[in-house]
Amino acid sequence: MKRWLLPAVLLTAQVAFWPGAALLRGAVAGPWTVVAFLLGAALAAGALVLRRDRPVPALIGACLGIAVVLWATPDGRQLLVEGDAGTIIAAADLIALFSVGARCPARTAVVALIGTVLWQSFVTAVDEGLSASWAGEILLGLVLYGVVVAGGRLRGRWTREREAAAVRLEAARQAHREAAEEERRRLARELHDMTAHHLTSVVVNAQAAQMLGEQRPELLTEALAFAGRTGRDTLASLRRLVAIMPVEQDAAAVPPLADLAADFRTLGQQVTLETPDGEPPARLAEAMHGIAREALTNTLRYAPGGAVRLLFGYADGSAELVVEDTGGAVGTRAATGLGGGRGVTGMRDRAQALGGTLTAGPRDGGGWRVRAVIPFADGVPQRVGRVVGRWLRSQTVFDVMLVLIAMVLPLSSLFAAVEDDGLPAGPAALALALLTVHALPLLWRRQSPWWVFTAVAVAGWLPLPLLLTGGFPLDAGYLFIGGFGAEITAVYAVAARGARPVLTWLAAPVAAVSAGCSLAAHIGVAPETVTPSDAGPEPTSAAALLFAVVAIGILATILLMVPMLISWGAGFAARRRRDRLHAHEEGGVATEMFHAEIRARAERERVAAGLRDEVLRHATDLPAAADRGDLPGVLTAAKQSLTAMRSLLDGLSTRPAADVTPSAGLSPSAGLSLSSPVSPAGLSPSPAAEPAAGVPPFEPEVPSSPSA
Repeated sequence: MKRWLLPAVLLTAQVAFWPGAALLRGAVAGPWTVVAFLLGAALAAGALVLRRDRPVPALIGACLGIAVVLWATPDGRQLLVEGDAGTIIAAADLIALFSVGARCPARTAVVALIGTVLWQSFVTAVDEGLSASWAGEILLGLVLYGVVVAGGRLRGRWTREREAAAVRLEAARQAHREAAEEERRRLARELHDMTAHHLTSVVVNAQAAQMLGEQRPELLTEALAFAGRTGRDTLASLRRLVAIMPVEQDAAAVPPLADLAADFRTLGQQVTLETPDGEPPARLAEAMHGIAREALTNTLRYAPGGAVRLLFGYADGSAELVVEDTGGAVGTRAATGLGGGRGVTGMRDRAQALGGTLTAGPRDGGGWRVRAVIPFADGVPQRVGRVVGRWLRSQTVFDVMLVLIAMVLPLSSLFAAVEDDGLPAGPAALALALLTVHALPLLWRRQSPWWVFTAVAVAGWLPLPLLLTGGFPLDAGYLFIGGFGAEITAVYAVAARGARPVLTWLAAPVAAVSAGCSLAAHIGVAPETVTPSDAGPEPTSAAALLFAVVAIGILATILLMVPMLISWGAGFAARRRRDRLHAHEEGGVATEMFHAEIRARAERERVAAGLRDEVLRHATDLPAAADRGDLPGVLTAAKQSLTAMRSLLDGLSTRPAADVTPSAGLSPSAGLSLSSPVSPAGLSPSPAAEPAAGVPPFEPEVPSSPSA
C-alpha cells in the first residue's frame, strides 16, 4: 500500500465528519476555528507519510497536530460525547506509535510510549484541567498505548521472521545451485587430510627408517607397525567415501586432542598440550580436531623435531585453538614435495563453516602460528540486564496488557464499589485477588492453551463458594459478573494453538455454558433473591428462584455463544494462515535442500568412482606390505597412493561436475548411479600433477636428523 493512502483516507474521513457534516447541518463554527482545526488535522495526517522511513518524527508530528486539533475543537457533541469533533484524526498518534514499535529498537519504542503518554496527559490537563479522574486517564492511556506499541513490536517481529524465512529459502536455493561445488570442496578437504596426515606420515617414517636402519634397527619395526596402523585407518576413510557415505565423524568418534598430540610425539614432535577448559565440546570437536591435525602435520613437514604448543580454551565468548612452533630442531631441514598447497585453505574452511576465522603466519621469535577463533557462547553467564531484558520483551508486555484488558470491566466495577459504595479494604483486596487469578493464566496461553482454558473456566466459579459461605459480601457479588474477556481470549488461544485442531471447536460451547451458568448462579445468590422473609422461604419461592436461575443461565449461554464462536473462528483462521506460511517457507527450504543433497550425492559418486579405480587399489597395498614386513613395498604403495590422490584432488579443483537436475518423482536413493565408472583421468588433473612417462613418483626430502 502506498504510504500516502492511509493519511489521505484519514484526513478525508475527518474533514467529512467535521467540519463537513457540521456545514451541511448549518452548524457553522468560527472561520479561524475551522482553519486551525484543519491545519492541525493536516499536520497529523501528513506526518504519517513518514511513518515507515522516520517513525519517530512521524509520531512527534502526529502528537503536535492532535494537540492543535484538540485546542481548536468546538464545544458540543457531534456524534456520541462532548468535544468529539476530532475523534477520527485522533487515531494518528496510535498509527504512528504502532510504526515506532514495529520499526524501531525496543528502547526507542519504550521511550516513545512514555513520552506519548506524558504528552497526551499534559495536553488533556491543559485543555480540561486537573480532575479526580486525571490519574485514571493516565493509567488508561498507558494501557492503550502500551497495547499499540506491543502490537507494533509483534508485527515487526512477524515481518522480520518472514524476511528471515525468505533469506533461508534463497540460501537453500543457492545451496541447491552450489551443492556439487560445495561437495567437491568438502571432499577435497577430507582427501587432503588423508594425504597430509596419514600417507605423508608413512612416507616420512618409512624413509627415515630406511636411511637410519643400520644405526637404529628398531626403527624398521616401528615404521612397519606405524604403516600398518595408518594404512588401515586410511583404508577405512577411503571406503566410507566409496560407499557414498558422508565422511564427517560423529562427535563421539572424534579422538581427543590429547590422543592427537600423543600420535605426533611418536613421530618426533615435542608437542605440549594445554587445555585449561577441557576438551572441545561436541559441536566443535570435529572442526577443532581437523584444524589441529593439519597444523601439526605442517609442523612435521616444516619444523621437524621442534617444540610445538597446542592450546584450546575460551575467551570473550569464543573458542580458541592455537598451534605454534618454534621452528625445526637443530640439524634438521624441512621436508618438501609432500604438500599440495591446500592445508591452510582447508583449515580456514573448517573455521568459517562455524562462523569463525583462522589466521596463519610467522610468529615473533621464529616459527609458525595457526590460530582459529570460533564463536561459542554456550555456558557463558549472562548479565542481569540481559536476563531482565528477556522478561521485558514486547511479547511479555503484550501478554500483560492483554490480561489487563481482560480485567478492565471488573476492575472498573471494583474501583467504583470502593469509591462510591464504600467497599471495605479487605473484601476489595479479596475481589482483586480473585479477578487476577481468573485472568492471570492467559500469560501461558501459547504454551498450554487447553490447560489455560481449563484454569480460566474453573477460576470463574471461585467467588461462588465465598458468597455462599459468607466469606464475601453478598451485595458485592456483582463485581464478578462481566469478566468474560478471559474466557473469550482463552477460546481464541485454544483455536489458534491447541493440540488436536479438529476438537478445538468444543472450547466455544464449553466456555459459553460455563460462563452462562456462572453468571446465573451469581445472580441467584444476590441478596434480593436469597434473603428469606421472617416467616421463612416458601417452597414456591424456591422453585421460582430455581426456574429463574435456569432461565437466566440458558439465555446467557445463548448470548455468550456468539462471541465465543467468533473468537474461535478468528483463532482457527490465524492457525490456518500460520500453517500455510510455515508450509510455504519451510517446505520450500526442505525441497531445495533435498535437491541439493541429490547433487551432493552425485558428486560423491563421481569421486568414489575415481577412488575405486586407482587410489583404493594402491592404499590396499600399504597395510598388506606392512604386514609382510616389506618396507620398500610400504614406501612404494604410500607414494603411489599420494600421487593418485593428488591427481584426484587436482581434478576436483580444476573441473566442475556435470549439473544434476532431479527429475519429478526422484527420491534420495534413486538416480545417483553413473552409467560408467569415472577414472582419475576422467577427473582431468592438471598437467603439473601428472608424472612424466618413465619418471618415478616424487621423492620427498626427509629430515637428516634421527629426531624425525
